[in-house]
Amino acid sequence: MKIKLRKEQYNDIPYNYFDNESDKVCFMFSGTGYTYEKPLLYYSTELMLELGYDVVQVCYTFDSQQFEQEPEAISAMVYNAANPIVEFILSTKSYTEAVYIGKSLGTLPITDFYMQRVSSVPSRYVLLTPLLSLDHVMKNLLGKQAFLAIGTADPHFSKERLELLSSFELTIVENADHSLEIKNHTVESVILCQSLLTELTTYLQ
Repeated sequence: MKIKLRKEQYNDIPYNYFDNESDKVCFMFSGTGYTYEKPLLYYSTELMLELGYDVVQVCYTFDSQQFEQEPEAISAMVYNAANPIVEFILSTKSYTEAVYIGKSLGTLPITDFYMQRVSSVPSRYVLLTPLLSLDHVMKNLLGKQAFLAIGTADPHFSKERLELLSSFELTIVENADHSLEIKNHTVESVILCQSLLTELTTYLQ
């Protein structure tokens, strides 16, 4: 990373903070096993710093039995872990813009909470492999706007559901899995990541 991270903790949840001395902030919520060292989130972090944002990576962890709850309860669990950090960071500066980036599990607090309320800070949303197979997620996405990326080999992919999201900036990748990679095609997966970051840059500028 070009800017050294600070490892912090708030409300007993650790987070990584990249201080770019900016008036714009990006909050990042990882997947269950897709951490910030994985390609999409690592390079998304680099991109947000390059675009001049402060970056906050929320580092929640959950026990396997906590995922035995109903989907709405799991979403609330992730939100309740992440939101105290979000509110704290927003209270530390007069931010003029916020971007929320989520991967898989990390898209749930975005779709179910942050996209549903009017924020005092103008906000945009990036959903990487959201859980479109969950009915409540689709209900919360209808009529909203965001950048959404998903592969056709992702178990949560649904052509019919994506057709309902006409207000979204959609990136649909043929044969890409839930990691937005193409199995046994390493070079193609790297190129895919580059293409996705280019599209995300266009969306954010």
